Amino acid sequence: MMVCLVMATISLAGLAYDGGRVVSAYMEISDAAQNTARLGGQQLVGIRDGHPHIDEDLATSAMRAYLVARGLVGKFDVQGTKATVEVFQKVPMRILGIVGIGERTIRVIRTADVVDG
Repeated sequence: MMVCLVMATISLAGLAYDGGRVVSAYMEISDAAQNTARLGGQQLVGIRDGHPHIDEDLATSAMRAYLVARGLVGKFDVQGTKATVEVFQKVPMRILGIVGIGERTIRVIRTADVVDG
């Protein structure tokens, strides 16, 4: 009986503490991903000749540098006037690790679409 109560208490504490860390990490990488996509969208060329598009090499380089400066990794996709970034981060479970849940991987996808207007 006592073992069950201890395990239940550890599990609840883990859900509260580690769950809060997961939500916090999600918010941080969500913000970083959106800012990264916006940065990619700023690498616009071809405006004066009437065919605006994002320079893929410039955008990818800028987006990668932004994420690296924040200790994050991601995948990039640039098509026309859209810059998309997918950011990953692993969050170790400090308390839930005791009961066998080692880590959670958070994945966020954000897109910036450059529009005229």
